[in-house]
Amino acid sequence: MDTTAVDKNITSELNRIKQSSQELYYEKLKLIEKGMKSDNPKDIIEANRAYSEIAPKVEDNNKSFLIDPLEFTTNLGYKDKIYSLSYGTLKRMSKTPIISTIIKTRKNQVADFAEPQSNKYSNGFVIRKKGAEENQLSKEDKRSISQITDFLLNCGVNGAWDTDDFDEFIRKMIDDSLTYDQMTFEVVRNRRGRIEKFIATDAATHRIADTAFRDNYQNDFIKRGASNRSQFFNTHMNIPDYKGYSPTHVQIYQNAVVNEYYPWELCFGVRNPSTSIYSNGYGLSELEELINVVTSMLWGDEYNRRFFSQGSAPKGLLRVKGNTNERALQQFKQQWQAMISGVMQSWKTPVVEADIDWIDLQKNNRDMEYTAWMEYLIKLSCGIYSIDPTEIGWDISKSGGGMFEGSQEQRLTHSKDKGLYPLLKFLQRKINKYIISPLAPEFEFVFVGINGITMEKELELDVKKAGSFTTINETREKWGLDAIEHGDIIENSVYWQAVSAEQQRQAQEAVNQEAAGKEQFNPFDAVLEQENPFDAYAETVDNETEKSELKDIFVKAFDNFLKEEE
Repeated sequence: MDTTAVDKNITSELNRIKQSSQELYYEKLKLIEKGMKSDNPKDIIEANRAYSEIAPKVEDNNKSFLIDPLEFTTNLGYKDKIYSLSYGTLKRMSKTPIISTIIKTRKNQVADFAEPQSNKYSNGFVIRKKGAEENQLSKEDKRSISQITDFLLNCGVNGAWDTDDFDEFIRKMIDDSLTYDQMTFEVVRNRRGRIEKFIATDAATHRIADTAFRDNYQNDFIKRGASNRSQFFNTHMNIPDYKGYSPTHVQIYQNAVVNEYYPWELCFGVRNPSTSIYSNGYGLSELEELINVVTSMLWGDEYNRRFFSQGSAPKGLLRVKGNTNERALQQFKQQWQAMISGVMQSWKTPVVEADIDWIDLQKNNRDMEYTAWMEYLIKLSCGIYSIDPTEIGWDISKSGGGMFEGSQEQRLTHSKDKGLYPLLKFLQRKINKYIISPLAPEFEFVFVGINGITMEKELELDVKKAGSFTTINETREKWGLDAIEHGDIIENSVYWQAVSAEQQRQAQEAVNQEAAGKEQFNPFDAVLEQENPFDAYAETVDNETEKSELKDIFVKAFDNFLKEEE
């Protein structure tokens, strides 16, 4: 077979395909242009989607540093947290009685919202459609809400005995977040990319990957500063992307990377982020701010513990006066110590040779100074965690200041608004971003009831509304009651005074108009305006006889007139 002929056929075929591709490309551009100018919204949307596929990509790498450009301390594939305390130390600090009480209180408060809201007066969560009211939901929407709710409660498609439920999941998240300011959970997907389940993970084992700052590492300044670290870039910066994204987080075990996570696979939640390039994207835990406070608490507890177990300052002296037999004195000492020595043989009372006398060495009670100091430390801890000491069982009714002023109800409300509400909103945003939006983007997860109104308060509010701008029947309809006769009124005394005054004014004007109308109309005027039938006789009467006859006629005429009037 002729090789030259084959090569020509291949070349011509490739040219034909190239030509066809160009023609198809320009044909596609014409259709996109036509779709952009169409009046059909679907055509416009499809045209925009098609254009985004062929539009030239614009370089969108940021210029600002997000990390320290010259910080290369590990070369292990992740950026470690710049901290003064390790994760293990923070965990041990969280076991301090006061700190542990604060964390457990917040865990229980947040877990109270880990179930669907049973009624509008209770705590819980709801799944709602964005921009739609309850009465606007279709049957399909309600079915989707029910499915999403079951998915959350089971932490996956199918709940299993070896997996967490939603209550346990939330408790783990809050514990890690309040200890490390770092909470993590993995979102597990199937082969089709659908979410199958989500599981809580140990936040202390997760770090931010170097590839999360890949754009920063491409900066010329960093490249020049790391010119002698080519192996670092070849190892950690050349990891292939997946769907245009690089791994953002890793899990480590014994300082080695064991797992890598893309952005949609792991939620890495930080409540106290910082713009500092030296923080490496990590947050600052409340415990790191409370280093001195927790240390002082431990010292105070240790001092008090040793005060009772190994106290060296005697409570007094027993002085034996006069010369006493040494053997008898030693025997007395042994008997005395056996009788009054404290726990672990503390507070032994010295016995000296002299006349028998008791010398008290504890004239002042200094317990109040210790109490005031511990109360101060507890207030600082509660202030950093934005929680009222009353919530953890510490009575501060005799002292105030700041968020601790006011009645107990006011303090508790303020504490929840300042501490619990932001914590719930933070967790809500993470659940929506990593779980609800990928499942059903038209729905959202919302914690409700944090400042929920009670039935008594709502009834009181409706009564006030009925006295201002709603009618009695409208209020009855809201509470499921039948309308009553004459119930379409506003029960407001000021309003009804104004209505009554207006009605009286209108009635008075009607009376005045009627009276004025009667004065202007005289019923006798019509009679006076009528022609007098006797005028014709007056002109023709000349003598007395005629006058007499005329008089008779007049009398008869008048009698007839009266009869007609009757």
